[in-house]
Amino acid sequence: MDVSANSGTAEAYRTFQRENRVQSPHTLDMAGAAMLGAVKDQVFKAFDADQDGKVSAQEIAKLGNNDPDKLADKQALVAAFDRNGDGALDSGEFGASRLLDSQNLRTLLGVQNEAGVAGWLISRADTDGDGSLSAEEYAGVASSDLRSGWIGPDDKDVWDSAEQVNAEMFGRTDADKDGRLSAAELAAKLEAAPRLYRFGDSSQATGTLAARNDGDGDAALSADELTAAAKARNLDTAGVDDLMRLADRDGDARLSVEELRAASQRRPQLSRSGQAGDAPEALSAGEMLLARLLGSTVRNLSDQMASELGGALNRTA
Repeated sequence: MDVSANSGTAEAYRTFQRENRVQSPHTLDMAGAAMLGAVKDQVFKAFDADQDGKVSAQEIAKLGNNDPDKLADKQALVAAFDRNGDGALDSGEFGASRLLDSQNLRTLLGVQNEAGVAGWLISRADTDGDGSLSAEEYAGVASSDLRSGWIGPDDKDVWDSAEQVNAEMFGRTDADKDGRLSAAELAAKLEAAPRLYRFGDSSQATGTLAARNDGDGDAALSADELTAAAKARNLDTAGVDDLMRLADRDGDARLSVEELRAASQRRPQLSRSGQAGDAPEALSAGEMLLARLLGSTVRNLSDQMASELGGALNRTA
């Protein structure tokens, strides 16, 4: 795809990269990824109250104040990252959500830095109480998602066993080679870990966007309400009229949740010639504004939820 084919498409692509970054500029550190994976797996288990391998909106609510009025927000956040559409988050979906980005993860755990995250992991796994992790203790919390292997002589993939992977990651983290992982050693690897998360389906947050900006309570957004929402987020309001024009299907000068969702689910299409290598249509100003409003809503939902649950996981250790 030639994203520089026209300025609109290029700008849309650059905006997508800025707002939906999937990896921070860390050098790939497999041991760091392994230690972060262990933390995320333990966070997942703390959320998964019924131990069914999934985290539901109700389980998230139970860790907080269980306010029924806020359940819709939790359902919207779950829906945004629920890639298989089963109504809950499996460990991969949960771990890749914005709820577990680096800042929100620290907020959830009630700690200030990576040393605090390392201490939290140790508190979950340190069975002998010496303040560090042995190889056996680490294996008890190591993520099963990390794999390592090579191409064999018959050109087929050959995978290391979980025991081999855990031993290798332990060895790479044990800087002083004393057979224990201290909080400082774990923190050093957590700081080097690649920060990966999915950006989610922000169209699932249209209900939340409408509810939070519906000043007159008519269950829809007017041009004035959209303008106010854009200004509150320091976004360009020039796309409001275009958004109203493309999304207001019934012509009532208001955008319902259904109309917002339909507009948000539009994807750039190939240009009319349909030739290979053609750049997709650029998003219009209205579509760009809606995408940014929804992206901001998902980020706010994640940050709000992490703040609401701050420190709650310490009570489940």
